[in-house]
Amino acid sequence: MSSVGMFILLAIVGGDFLLYFLFQWAYGEKRAASAKKKEAQRRAIEREREESRRGAGPFLVGSKKGGPATQERVKKIRERMGKRAGAERRLA
Repeated sequence: MSSVGMFILLAIVGGDFLLYFLFQWAYGEKRAASAKKKEAQRRAIEREREESRRGAGPFLVGSKKGGPATQERVKKIRERMGKRAGAERRLA
């Protein structure tokens, strides 16, 4: 192999390495960030499924703007949920 051929071979290999590192620098961080985001979403979905399996139900927050009728409805709903939650706890 001649010296010109060796020079061309080294130039091609060097150019490939430079392109590789350029793409890693340009796109490597974005891929890592998106992979972390997807993993966090997957963990959140799994946590939500686990909570639903354990029977964690919705909770109510009363509105301060509601009148007496609204407050009475919220009170009745909380009583029903409390009775149901107590029955579920006894079964478990």
